Amino acid sequence: MKQKYHFWKDDKQQTLLIQEFAVLTANTGKQKYAKIQDDDYSLLCEQTYTAGDIKRATEKDDLILLLRNQHFFPISTYMEKIADVVIGIYAAKGELHEDLVFDDKAVLAESLNEQATVAEITDDTKKNPA
Repeated sequence: MKQKYHFWKDDKQQTLLIQEFAVLTANTGKQKYAKIQDDDYSLLCEQTYTAGDIKRATEKDDLILLLRNQHFFPISTYMEKIADVVIGIYAAKGELHEDLVFDDKAVLAESLNEQATVAEITDDTKKNPA
């Protein structure tokens, strides 16, 4: 599944809007070179945070705790990057819009490669104890 997060820092309203979108149809997965358009994404969640709350979250972990809730709970891999984007948005001046796009296939492939590496290391240590 492909997901997109749209961030909008509104200086006038003193808010941060985060919208979570995902491609929910299977049609794009069957195409050899699927080109995803904005129309292919469906809105899953929309959360608004006050600028004061964001600024009070002094550390990245505090920010993650603030952003996550019962309706908005991305996996940790995504949440780390989302927090980095929010930190960057508030480090810059002015009203900002930014998008962050993820592909679950890439995350799963990366995770499987890491697991295979750990398994190889474990096998090597069993064969060659120090």
